[in-house]
This record gives sequence, structure tokens and C-alpha cells, in this order.
Amino acid sequence: MRKLNKKKIALLTACVVSAVGHMAFAAEADNYDEYSGADYVVTATKTQLEKKEVPQSVEVITEQKIKELGAYSVQDALRLANNIDVQDNGMTGNQVQMRGNSTMHTLILVDGKRMAAENTQSSKNAYELKRINISDVERIEIIRSNGSALYGSDAIGGVINIITKKSTTPSISVNMHTGTKDEATSFMYSSGKQGKLSLKIGGGIEKVRKLDSGVYKNYSKNTMTGAVTSTDASSTNMYGTRRFLNTGLSYAFDDNHSLDFDMNFMREQLKSFSWSSMGSDYTNKGSMAVFVAKQAGAVAKALANKGLTSDMPAYAAAYEAMYNQMYPVMLAQMQQKYGDMAMPEKYPMLSSHFYDNTRSDYSLGYNGKDGKHDYNFRTYFSELRKDNTSWYKNLNTNADKFVDFDQNNYKQLVVEGKDSYKMDDNNTLTFGAEYKKDIMNGTHLKGRGTDQHDVTVNGKSKTSSEVSSETAAVYLQNEWKIGDKLLLIPAVRIDHHDSFGTHTSPKLGATYKLSENARVKANWGKGYRAPTLYELYSQMEKVGMAPMPVNVIGNPDLQPEESTNFDFGFEAEKGKVNGKVTYYHNKIKNMIDGGDYDPDKLAQNIIWSKYINRGEVEIKGLESEIGYNFDEHWSVRGVYNYLDAKDLETGDRLAYRARHNGLIQLTYTDAKENPLTVNLYNRYYFNYHQSNTDGYQQDYSYSTTGLTVSKQFNKNYRIYAGVDNIFNKSFLYDTYHTYSIDGRTWRVGAEMTF
Repeated sequence: MRKLNKKKIALLTACVVSAVGHMAFAAEADNYDEYSGADYVVTATKTQLEKKEVPQSVEVITEQKIKELGAYSVQDALRLANNIDVQDNGMTGNQVQMRGNSTMHTLILVDGKRMAAENTQSSKNAYELKRINISDVERIEIIRSNGSALYGSDAIGGVINIITKKSTTPSISVNMHTGTKDEATSFMYSSGKQGKLSLKIGGGIEKVRKLDSGVYKNYSKNTMTGAVTSTDASSTNMYGTRRFLNTGLSYAFDDNHSLDFDMNFMREQLKSFSWSSMGSDYTNKGSMAVFVAKQAGAVAKALANKGLTSDMPAYAAAYEAMYNQMYPVMLAQMQQKYGDMAMPEKYPMLSSHFYDNTRSDYSLGYNGKDGKHDYNFRTYFSELRKDNTSWYKNLNTNADKFVDFDQNNYKQLVVEGKDSYKMDDNNTLTFGAEYKKDIMNGTHLKGRGTDQHDVTVNGKSKTSSEVSSETAAVYLQNEWKIGDKLLLIPAVRIDHHDSFGTHTSPKLGATYKLSENARVKANWGKGYRAPTLYELYSQMEKVGMAPMPVNVIGNPDLQPEESTNFDFGFEAEKGKVNGKVTYYHNKIKNMIDGGDYDPDKLAQNIIWSKYINRGEVEIKGLESEIGYNFDEHWSVRGVYNYLDAKDLETGDRLAYRARHNGLIQLTYTDAKENPLTVNLYNRYYFNYHQSNTDGYQQDYSYSTTGLTVSKQFNKNYRIYAGVDNIFNKSFLYDTYHTYSIDGRTWRVGAEMTF
């Protein structure tokens, strides 16, 4: 890996320092407490701008909306957001898809700051929305558009910015809830402004309940050989305890200048289990498991040589015929090599996995205003430490066996500065610079980095090493009002990555007012995503998480993904009706994905995968929403989205995406000073595309209905309750459905403020 030229870093930093000149800087986070309600956003342009003016498609979830939904996590608070999929995905957490873009293309921020987190294709953003203390959240801003011109890598699909509470008035609040998924207690103390100082301290403890997340029913045997080709099994979610501590201290020099220091801590101690009726010891080279894997690989290879692939109708019959034909030959070969073949009976087996993860975040910023300037500077550091172990238990003998462990550490250091300069009534110039260093070390890298050393747990040793990358960037944006009707916002960002050189991300957004209550919006831009350190350098060797050991190989020859996107939309409000519709189109080149690596290695009874650039994908669709207020008590909201996402080289649809999705939401409020609010909603997915590694593809449809009730008794006390998936819709998590949904779940809670 090449180190970033120190002269370039100094030059980039000097761009901001010299531009701001004599002024001090300010932390971006303090822009967020200058306004309230859902009418303004800061994430889209890094300035306070009315939602109607912002060219991008934006959505704001306020604290009041979070309370009305009785949300128990940030993920839960997003479940009714337009065109964003945050559903649970089996044991591995949740995906975060916006407009059909991969979870790798969604940038999640807290107060505009990145967080150290997992960076694999399956784990990116999978856990982050549950690792944020919902009691500390003031509002959530969603930008459904390419954000690369301001935020750089990872923002191709959009940005979710979670804005936390500030200490403005003295108060103490306590929140308690329980339900199907978890139970939790949290508190928040705010000192308000005490002279020049203000302090907030918040925290909580959450107990995630144990739930069965999937049941396999695809068990089958070969009638001649008795070979097991699938399993009867079930698994649990990751459950256990999660703890939060959030602190913030601000010192105000005067009304326009302050110094902020924040510290946040999170620790989760979780575990998960899976049960199987076909347990075996994969270290036994003479075991039936190895024999079956060798034979399956040989049959598949022989059929491929005959031009038969798994998507052909004749494949299944040909596979069984050749399997039966080759069985005695391969059995004789195995017996010759190993002597009498060890063919133990499959025993019921329990796989258990334990996770101990800790994240620490520290931020220091200086903020202020001076005449026409709103400027800031801050530095922050985030670290996620992960420690997990895996065990097998033979349920016939009750014997435990330690099988594997991993220890990995993700760190991120950022230094950034920004100034918004109001040149005149029609132009506001925003410019800034950023330096970011990412560090990953641990056993998932094996010996592919520096500082190589062995780590030993329960007698098992693994090699650990460290890799890192550095990025420096500058960006420039102008909010240009042309007359009374047109707002034009050009922006450009230049990123220099120490391994991939310089990338430019330009963007042009425009809002044109047709009238006071109607407008058209358009955006065009380019973006890129640099491969993560894991995608580049991983050498993960994992036992116990799947029916076979899993090896994932990083690829240092990967190229960054590059995107070009545009969208065009119309918004209007008239009387009791409001609505919006947007067409969007995104092309992504050099799409990074995990691919089969050396299929012959399947004969070793190991699942192998290696990251590759697949080519170009196209994601386009129509996004629409309409609302109607019957009176002060009743309102209805309808959402419909159409998506066409495909691989341009193969023509195949991208998996785990619905062709049609939407929402119908009916809301009632008694409109009193301390209101009762009821939400009834139905979320639907039609032609949800499913595929698996065997080439099986299927489209299916489903919908779920939910109800939430929130009652504010006075300014100090409220209660809430909710039921999701009222009709207990479910489908099996099996060979043909690797995506599952929760059955009926409920929750109740109360909040007290003093």
C-alpha cells in the first residue's frame, strides 16, 4: 500500500485554513440545534435549507414521529420511510437499501460523523442501526440521492444522518419498554446552559430476546446411497445484552462561538445458536462429509463438461443418474486411500457462537459564526473491537468442542473543516477539507498485513495482522439563487486515496418553483466507492458458522466502483393534498461482489469466496408518495415504488429487491394538547426477487400490517404500544428463501420527563 504524500495532505488542509483565515472553526454538529421540526434539513447541503428548496429527495423523521411509532431502535424508526429497506436478514442483522442500491452504497452518519464498523458485503450496516441509543436521537435525516460530492466514498445510494440531542434545557427523562424482541431501560440528563457550560449524559441497557429466526425443511436423502443432501435445522437470532453511554460537554465562549466534546460508548455481549440433525467432525478426512462433498463436486464438474448447468430443466435428472453411477467408483477410491471408510451416523449438533463487541467514539470540535461565515473544525476517532468464539455440542453425548474464534479491530480517525460563506443574498459558498485514516487489524486478515503475530484462544492459534488506508479530500459547493424561481447547486469533491489515486465527484442539483406550492427538482452526479480494507486484504477462515468451513479471500487488484446517476421529480401541495413523484437512474461500473473461488476446492469440503469486480449494473425506478388530510383528526399516506435493477452483462435481476414496494398508512389523532395518536399501516412487497448459489431463482410477494398507539398524558408522561405483522405472515427460511421476516411482534413502553 502506498502512503499518502505528506505534502498533499498539508496542501489540502491549507486550502481550508487559508480560506477561513483569521476565523476559528466550528463543529458541524452544532448546525443541527439551530432549528427544529421537519421543514429543514442540513445533511443534503451541509447548510440549513428548507426541504422544499433542496434538490434531492429528502425525508425527516422527527423525535415526535419516533415517539408516535413507539420505535425501540433506529432501525425500527425507519421502517415506514419511503423506498428504504431495513428489514432483518436472518441472523446476520439487517440490510440498508435505498432505491435498490446495495447496503454498501448507504452512508450512515451520527451528527455528520462516520463510525468504525464492519466492512464486508454481508455485514456492512447490518448492525449499526441497532447500536445507536434511540433515546439520544433528536431526528433522522434521509437523503435518497448520490451524496458523493459532499461525503465521498460509500454515499452512492444515499445518506442517513442520525442527529442526537443537545443540552438546551434542564431535564431528566427515563424510558422503559418491553416486547417480543427486547426489553430496555434508558435515561437522559440535560443540564441546560449553566453559565457557559452545558452537559448531557445518557445511557441505557437493552436485553435482546432469544428468537428462532429460521427453520429449514429441505431435508432429502439419496435412496440408493443414503447420502444426506440437506438439513433439518433451526437457528436463533443474536441475543443478549447491549449497553450504551452517551456524553456531551459544550463550552460557549459567547453566543456565536463554542467548544464541543463528545464521548460515546457501546458494548454488546450477544450469542446465537443453531441446531442440526447432520452434525459431523469436519477435521476427519475420512468422514462421510468429505466423501459427499468430493462426490458432489465431481458430479457437478462432469455435468459442466457435458454442457449442463443447474438452470437447465434436464440438470436434476442427469445429476441423480450420474451421482448413482459414480458412487461405487468414488467409494472404492476413498476406501483405498483411507482404508475402511469412517461413516459415522449423523448426530444432533448444537453450534453456539458468542460475541463481545465494544465501540468507543470521541469527538472534539470548535464552532462559531462571524459575519457572513458559518465555519467549523473538528477531529474525531471511532473504534470497534470485536471478539467472538464458536463451539460445537454433540447432543447425544453432551460433549462440547471449541472450534474457532476471531478477534478484529476497526479504527477510523478523521480531521475536517468547513466554512459556509454567504457572499450575497443569492450565493452561499460552502467549502471544506477532510483527512481520514482507516485501520483494520485482526485474524480476518491472517498474515496479509504488517505487525504479524499469533493469537491463541483455548489452544487454537491464528495469525493476526494490520492494514490501513488514507484519504484526503476537498469539496466546493455553491447555492445559487437565480431570480425568484430557480435554485442551482453545483458541487464537486476531489478525493485522493493512497491506493487508488484521485477521483472527482461532480454534482449539479436544481429546484425550479412553478408556484408557491409546486416545484420540479433535478439532480445529476458522479460518485465512487473505494474497496474496503476487508475486500482488499481479508483472508478469513471460519469454522462453525455454516455447514462447511467458510474461507473469504480479499483481492488487492480490485478497482473502485464508479457511478453516474440522475433523477427528476415533481412535488406539490394543494389544500388537503400533497404528493411527489421522482424518476431515478443509476449506473454503477466495477461492481464489487463475492464470487466463487476455485470451485475444485469444494472437494476439500470448504466454501470459498473471493471478491471480484463484476462489471456494470443499472438501477432505475419510479418513487412516489401522496398524502391527504381529511380533517384535523384523520390523514392517510400512500407510497408506491417501482424498481428495475439488473446486471447489464447477464441481464439478470439483482437479488433481494422487490419490483414493486410501498406503504399505506392511516393516522388518527384527537388533536388535543396532550394527544392520542394511532397509526395503522400496511407495508407490501411484490415480485421480491430471490436467488441462491445453486442458480435457483424465484419471485414472491407478501405484505405485513402493523398498528401503533401513543398517548401523551401531560408534558411529563407518555405511554405507547404497537403490534407489527398483526396477521403473523411468514415463510420458511430454506433453500428457496434465504431471506426471512419476523412473525407477529409486540411492544409497550412508557417515558417520564422531569
